[in-house]
Amino acid sequence: MSSASTSLVERVRGLDAMEVFRLLRVPIGILLIALLIRPVIGSDLLLGSPHIATTILIWMLFATAFNLLLGYTGLLSFGHAMFLGTGVYMTAIGLAYFDMPFSVMTVLAIVLAATIAYLIGRLTVQYGEIYFAMLTLAFGMMLHFFVNSNPGGLTGGSDGIRSGTTPEWITSLRGERVIDVDWFATLLGYLGLEPDYYWFVAIVFVVAMLGLWQIVRSPFGRTLVAIHDNQELASAMGIDIYRYKVWALTFSGAFSALAGALLMVNNHGASLENFGPMTSAEVLLMAIFGGIGFFFGPAVGAGAWYLVREYLLSLGTVTVPGVGALEVGGVLSYWQFFFGLAFVIVILASPRGGIYGFVRDRTLTALAFARRWRTDG
Repeated sequence: MSSASTSLVERVRGLDAMEVFRLLRVPIGILLIALLIRPVIGSDLLLGSPHIATTILIWMLFATAFNLLLGYTGLLSFGHAMFLGTGVYMTAIGLAYFDMPFSVMTVLAIVLAATIAYLIGRLTVQYGEIYFAMLTLAFGMMLHFFVNSNPGGLTGGSDGIRSGTTPEWITSLRGERVIDVDWFATLLGYLGLEPDYYWFVAIVFVVAMLGLWQIVRSPFGRTLVAIHDNQELASAMGIDIYRYKVWALTFSGAFSALAGALLMVNNHGASLENFGPMTSAEVLLMAIFGGIGFFFGPAVGAGAWYLVREYLLSLGTVTVPGVGALEVGGVLSYWQFFFGLAFVIVILASPRGGIYGFVRDRTLTALAFARRWRTDG
């Protein structure tokens, strides 16, 4: 056993159960999200429809990658869909037109998105936060126009790419997408799980989220927080703030492209809206609603976004005591209004913490009150 491993074991042995939990709470939380989100959503008490669980996991990854830039570095990107879209279109083009393996195209998409992010960062981060936001919007619109123009007949223009985009190792069985790989099926079989696409996304989600967590807890991530909190002080301490911001955008773009590759398979192809400004706006709203001051905040925001939408759209009638059944389907089809109302309430109550910080603070307050009551009693 290496000295580093020995040191970690000795460190863990010296901790009590609560300290071990605090040390590993983020990995445990990531694992619980991947394991529980589908059965929870599929419960009849909630939605009774587990089919959106895969989409939610992918958007949780995208929102967390986006927050590496906004929450930890303090840079607002209005064009982050270009990195998600790069992952979507690169994998779709590779599979549909060049018969390339999905894994190879995913790596190429990540490299291309990281390169684009790095070059944009080198050009933009030095001009301040407002100009950075506007310039990322401009670059995002440029790429959206470029993809819509169908260069070389590769992107499909406004129609996107819809055929030939399913990897050969995915088949359909009773309406479910199944991973047709023996070792994957055997591995999940030991756990009593079906080898469907959700579990493939869940594994990638866990690995990618652990990677993001390692970044934010590393010296690099702590330096980003220092830059976010006081840029002038960080600069006075000799930190090259521009270099750190460029690499924060690069990492964020790379993880966003990974989410895009997963989304392409999930959506059966590439759509122009993946590059659109609404996609950039949605991930921004998800991150802020969930809480950009916390690692899990954007993931909570992405989950809440889809849960609220699916729940409201699934309601046809509401029974009010003393009044009877009311038809609300037509009203709730405007679910964005109700989500916007909830967004305003949450942000006014907890501007940086979002819904995650709001619930966390109230829970800690209640626990502290309970401890005082038990001590005094």
